[in-house]
Amino acid sequence: MAEIFDSALRSHRDFAGVFEYDGETAYFYLYRNKNDQPGEIIGWIHIFSGTVDFDEHDISIVWDKNEETVGLFIRDQLWAAFSEPWPTKHGGNYVPGATSSVRLQFNR
Repeated sequence: MAEIFDSALRSHRDFAGVFEYDGETAYFYLYRNKNDQPGEIIGWIHIFSGTVDFDEHDISIVWDKNEETVGLFIRDQLWAAFSEPWPTKHGGNYVPGATSSVRLQFNR
């Protein structure tokens, strides 16, 4: 299976939400950027391990309108998120055909 990578940088350019699937395991990361340079990973959420049942077009990373939460959407369903205070974690553990357990008010 091909690798999948997607990211979204907050408008202040200080944090980024990053999804990475290396062909075996997928994680959602929160990066802290410094001086417009990639910085350090300050949070991670395990999404799944094994064979994926979606492709890169099914993934989106979105900051809420207040830019206080960044979410990983798989097929338009919120599966993982980081929120302030950084790096508060929500969700993970994607299961094909299941419904996400993340219950955040996410204002796009």
